[in-house]
Amino acid sequence: MRLFRWIVNLVDRDVAANSRPISLAGMIVPFLPFMLFVDGAPMDNYPRLGALALAMSIGWGLFVMWRLLRHVTGELGQHRKALGTARTWAMVIGTILFILLWAASEVWLSNRIGWPESYGFACHGRGCLLQDLYHSPLLLNGGNAYELGLFAILWALPGCIGAAIIYALLKRHRSNAIRKD
Repeated sequence: MRLFRWIVNLVDRDVAANSRPISLAGMIVPFLPFMLFVDGAPMDNYPRLGALALAMSIGWGLFVMWRLLRHVTGELGQHRKALGTARTWAMVIGTILFILLWAASEVWLSNRIGWPESYGFACHGRGCLLQDLYHSPLLLNGGNAYELGLFAILWALPGCIGAAIIYALLKRHRSNAIRKD
């Protein structure tokens, strides 16, 4: 019990310090055995090891996220006071729905047209988004609606992030120009 309390206090101090490196790195560490020993291997070779590593990874990840969310609620409360309850929750739910809709539509369209295997390359596992973006002009050659939709969906996330960065920079530039006058 003391070890558990010590771990909870360590994660809470890290989160309260607003640095979060130990907590976020701590979420990744249990995934290492799963990635090293199990990922890419046939599941029938390591059924118990794979299940144990995955269960430990998910359990530790949920624990750290629970501790992070306890501290984030204070920040969320400040946003709620500034924006109002309805707007704050609309932004939170809208962001989650956008991510889920983006991921589901990307998977559905990829399966529908056989992306990426039908286009001459294969990517399985982590880091496929950058490779998909690199090869995405191949989707424009066919020109059917599924290919064009997948192209648009692949570029929607980087496009939204880029637009948000540009908007923030322009807003900062305008506010600095107004303050100088």
